[in-house]
Amino acid sequence: MSRRGWAYFLAMAVIWGIPYLLIRVAVRELNPGVLVFLRTAPAALLLAPLVVARGQLRALRTHLGWIAVFGVVEFGIPWFLMSTSEQHITSSLTSLLICCVPLFAVVAQRIRRTEDVIAANPASVTEQPASGSSRCALRRARSPRWTSCSTSPA
Repeated sequence: MSRRGWAYFLAMAVIWGIPYLLIRVAVRELNPGVLVFLRTAPAALLLAPLVVARGQLRALRTHLGWIAVFGVVEFGIPWFLMSTSEQHITSSLTSLLICCVPLFAVVAQRIRRTEDVIAANPASVTEQPASGSSRCALRRARSPRWTSCSTSPA
C-alpha cells in the first residue's frame, strides 16, 4: 500500500474509533438514554429543514409511525445497548462486537435456515432498490457455497 493509502487508512481508523472513546467518556456522566437522545436530536434538527425544503413534509406525516419504528429499532436500541455496554466492557471490545454484527446476522440466518442463499459472483452484491437498505435478501441455491447477497440470481 502507498504512503497515501496508509495515511487514509490511519485517518479512517482514528475517525472510526473516536466516537467509541467519546461514548465511553460520556457514559460516565450521562445516562445511556440521555446520551442516545443527545446523539439523535441534533441529527433530526439538521434534517428537518431538508424535509421542508424538498416538500416532503406530507410524506413525513404519512409515514411518521414507520419512521419512528425504524429509528427506534435501527438507532435507538442499538445505541442504547452500545452506550450501556460501554459502562461494563472496554470501548475497543464494544467496537469489535459492533463490527461483528453482520457476521452474527449471517450465522443466525444459517442456523434458522428460513431464507435461501444465492450462490453468485461476489462482485454482484447489490442493495435492495425497493427498500433502500443495504441489507441483502438471502436465498438458497443448489450449491451450499455462500459468495453473495445478491437480490437476483446470477
